[in-house]
Amino acid sequence: MALDYEGYRQFYQDVSNSLNVTAATDDTTLVTVKANHTIFIQAVHVQITGASVGKTWQLTDSTATPLQITGPFATDTDGSHFDMDFGATGTPLTEGKNLRLDVSAIGASGIVTWEAYQQLTAVAAA
Repeated sequence: MALDYEGYRQFYQDVSNSLNVTAATDDTTLVTVKANHTIFIQAVHVQITGASVGKTWQLTDSTATPLQITGPFATDTDGSHFDMDFGATGTPLTEGKNLRLDVSAIGASGIVTWEAYQQLTAVAAA
């Protein structure tokens, strides 16, 4: 039996949420992963409500060389909207790494919403 989007989030741990990004918001951790787990991103929705020319936002993981999940999204125009859909299974971040919003520079505002779950993917040491 295949699970749908909500099925994965119910079976594993749902970590979906949203963030109201203000003009003062800088790089931010959106989801802190549990030990031995991996975050799977199913969908991302970005709405720019306060434009700032030349700035970008992107979602990455927290590795030393971040894995880019989405973006960069330009924040040049009020009302810009970006949707990314990775399917019900989702796309994984690096195991044990957090989901982050990376902002090229402060100044833009908007809303970032993500649908995601975290799943145990490594065996804990006894």
